[in-house]
Amino acid sequence: MKGQQMKKTFALLAIIAAFSAGAQTIGISSGQPTGTYYAITNDIIKVCSKPNARIINVPSDGSLDNIFKIYGDKTTQYGIVQTDALVYEQGIDPKMMSRIMMVFPFYSEEFHLLVKDDSSINSIDELAGKRVVEGVEGSGNWVTAQVIKKVTGIKWIPVAGMTQQQGYDAVVNGTADAELVVAGKPVSMITKSHGIKLVPISNPALDSFGLYTKTMIPSGTYAFQKSSIRTYKVDSILATFAFKNQYQKEIGDLVSCIAGNVGMMQTAPGFHVKWREVDPLGRIDKISWPAHPAATAAIKREMSRGVRRRHDDRGRKIQ
Repeated sequence: MKGQQMKKTFALLAIIAAFSAGAQTIGISSGQPTGTYYAITNDIIKVCSKPNARIINVPSDGSLDNIFKIYGDKTTQYGIVQTDALVYEQGIDPKMMSRIMMVFPFYSEEFHLLVKDDSSINSIDELAGKRVVEGVEGSGNWVTAQVIKKVTGIKWIPVAGMTQQQGYDAVVNGTADAELVVAGKPVSMITKSHGIKLVPISNPALDSFGLYTKTMIPSGTYAFQKSSIRTYKVDSILATFAFKNQYQKEIGDLVSCIAGNVGMMQTAPGFHVKWREVDPLGRIDKISWPAHPAATAAIKREMSRGVRRRHDDRGRKIQ
């Protein structure tokens, strides 16, 4: 017990050191370079990184890895996390997860089920007994695969330890039958792919599962895709350590910058199209995970400013 307490004390000291006035670098733990988290973090860097508060993109294995980095890695103060990964880890370590809070609600991530274009697999139920790439253990992708198996009862042969790109290569060369990719559309790796198809994902047990929502991947999202595909999506958030008194300004400043520039990133060229689905004020109270008070205040303040700016602009046009 004493050893565990010392580890947690050192983790807390590491976080405090990283947020201290002398630290000029802010780490956001994202994901694999082929994924949407990585691209979204690069967009945040473009807009919010400053000489006296430089933001860096910290590659990772995904959601669970990001949670662990937030909790114990002094180079990382924030991380992007799927909501099902939050609940999954809460069941394993509720004490640690009580110290993880949402600071910004992002977008939903779609489930992509990839197979070769000549595969006989045409539904998720047909994955039974097949070799399915689940992603690197510790990723949100891997968590979602475990949840799908548990909820639906479908028993496939898991292929773990592969990145998304390695999984895609395994499907194409025939060493795997399918790959599950959980990421915001369009996924750059899939956009550049050929020789594959998307399989619809639909199951009554998933329909009633609270963390997932039915959705569609519209036809033409990917060049090879001729028709819309039924699937599900899961919410993602930006999270940080649950400071109660310290670093309120630092957290508020970053969230203010992101929230205040959402409109620009939704319309300006060079930013990921997923920004068009970001609605911080509309989603901050709808995601069932505790939000950091400084972050909530910053979002409401920036959204209020945005409303006033639009009102003023309309008034000037009328004049």
